[in-house]
Amino acid sequence: MGLVLRVLGLTAVYLLVLTSLAPGDVLVGLVLSTAVALAVRRLEGRDPSAQPVRPSVASRLAGVPALVLGTVVDVAAGTVEVVRYCLAPQRWPHAGVVTVPVDLGSPSSAAAWAVRVGIAPDSIVVDVDGERGELLLHVRDASDPDAVRAAQLDSYRRRQQRVFP
Repeated sequence: MGLVLRVLGLTAVYLLVLTSLAPGDVLVGLVLSTAVALAVRRLEGRDPSAQPVRPSVASRLAGVPALVLGTVVDVAAGTVEVVRYCLAPQRWPHAGVVTVPVDLGSPSSAAAWAVRVGIAPDSIVVDVDGERGELLLHVRDASDPDAVRAAQLDSYRRRQQRVFP
């Protein structure tokens, strides 16, 4: 059933990009989608018990509102802090780089986290080191690196982990 859903989903995206429902386009979409879905299945391995348990699509979609609202809150809080810094720069003289250890399940999870963190104006992702499992952040206030790490990991666990495991 999973393969059929992947093929149908990929075909739907293909047809949306083409903005066409011509029979030939549908056929090409089905062939390409089947090839991609089979290739992914082969790359994932054949033993389903060897794969990590992933949350259901419904569970992941249910976490999207918390992710979006949490990101909006992070952006608003970061904006307020940057405005306060601009009005009184002597208050936070400790901008710097903080290394955050990450144990992300997939590259898409790391990319989503980097984008989400980078949207807030008080932090930017400098590098993601997959080999060492670290995220390098430049933050406006790096005077307490442990607090920055704790806040980032807490934000990931509460907001993003459910959607991008």
